[in-house]
Amino acid sequence: MVDGIFDSVDTDEDFRKSILDEKNKFGNEFIYEKLKKVDKISADKLLPQNWKRVIRALEVFHLTGEPIWKFHEQHKRESELNFLQFGLNWDRDILYKNIENRVDAMIEQGLVNEVKSILELGYSKNINALNTVGYKEIIDHLEGNIPIERAIELIKRNTRRYAKRQLTWFKKDERITWFDIKNENDLEKISGKILSFVEN
Repeated sequence: MVDGIFDSVDTDEDFRKSILDEKNKFGNEFIYEKLKKVDKISADKLLPQNWKRVIRALEVFHLTGEPIWKFHEQHKRESELNFLQFGLNWDRDILYKNIENRVDAMIEQGLVNEVKSILELGYSKNINALNTVGYKEIIDHLEGNIPIERAIELIKRNTRRYAKRQLTWFKKDERITWFDIKNENDLEKISGKILSFVEN
């Protein structure tokens, strides 16, 4: 919505399928590393989890020999929307504590049984929805590879890493106005500041 949609390069369904097969077999990070080798600038603007855009960038390079960011520059258009972007930068200790509490709550609310039910319905563990933090660690536990305690520990660790990558990615967008949060009481003050931006 804010950056427009670029879609002027043809598609190659066979190539796209081959990269998708690699993603399903080796994971998001594998194809993300492939993109970094041929188009580091575009890779730096993406997260590995945004695998559809990673595949599209690889596809454009495959078809044209040029990185997708060059086409973005050529077809850049101003947004007709009048928008503001805000980021909430939680104190790292609080952020990590919130992540741990959230994971504990997910376990208490039946994450293990949820994953077990999904697999019993016949879904492959290799589908993208299950190749995400939380599901893949529980699947590893259900397959007898790790105890539940280790699975929970890995979910917390991998979620922290994911949050860190997200923050690094969003920090590159200079249009975002950031607010530091030290505790819950800061939220009310920040909401007032955001309203002042909107009113002006």
